[in-house]
Amino acid sequence: MKPTLPQPLSKRRFQEMAREPALVSIDGDRRVYHLASGYWVYDEMLSALKNSGWIRFAPGFKAGLYGKAGCQHCIKILGMGVGENPLYFCERGYYLEHERRLLERFRSRGFVFGPKALSTEDSIRLLVDQGGVPARQAELRVTRNDVLIMDFISGVPLAIQTGQYVNYDLEIVGFDRELLAEVLAALQQLHRELDQANGLGLLHNDPMPPNIILSLNDAGELTARLVDFELAQDLSEPSPDYVNNSVAELYSERDVPRNSKTGRHTKNLDQHLLDESIRLVRDLLPIAGQVRSLAEALDGYR
Repeated sequence: MKPTLPQPLSKRRFQEMAREPALVSIDGDRRVYHLASGYWVYDEMLSALKNSGWIRFAPGFKAGLYGKAGCQHCIKILGMGVGENPLYFCERGYYLEHERRLLERFRSRGFVFGPKALSTEDSIRLLVDQGGVPARQAELRVTRNDVLIMDFISGVPLAIQTGQYVNYDLEIVGFDRELLAEVLAALQQLHRELDQANGLGLLHNDPMPPNIILSLNDAGELTARLVDFELAQDLSEPSPDYVNNSVAELYSERDVPRNSKTGRHTKNLDQHLLDESIRLVRDLLPIAGQVRSLAEALDGYR
């Protein structure tokens, strides 16, 4: 008997998911490779978080995000990602130190499409009060920038980063046409806002689908927000060498178009990558039903 396909995700169901998110651990997710099992320096903190109900619910390349039901914040921990060797990033706090600084820079210029980072004092307090982490350990991890505690953006990522060669799973395949149309409008609005930030010299540099969260604004409207500001730049000041080098590599890896005569890029990374996501959703709209059916059929062969 042919299996019955689940109903496509509607706007109403999306709103319910965004307002009352169900955090699910990625530790057993078969789509995700290279899950870090832990690192002795973090053992005390990770053990306390686990015992207090925190789980690793979202993957990044360098770090993993930990959340807890009912908590309005999440904890980004270096070394808990899905890169080829995620443990390499443990105790390299300069990555999160830079990200915190750029999150604050975007906020100070009026751009709120990214999460708000907690202060050092509030971060330590959260680890102690809600994470059960001993005060000494909490202060150590925060001051060394091994963790970055931010607003939890409740919603659905445009895609899931997996750490596999094909490095993300598209999460919007099951959306119905009405919801996809709102996703398209939200991405176009994010593009306009990021263009304004670019005009002030603020660049995200990596608005790939896994870094785009589909959420709700205060009016209940679908909105697109950005996470992972590790490679962001403020062109009014020097960026770390690893950021400059990584950004230069991304221009090549992401196939940013060039002018055939001058050889110069015709777009920056923000413009090119958001244009690609917008094109993907626009192309998906008229064939959403067929793509969803194919994805469900292939899922049985994984």
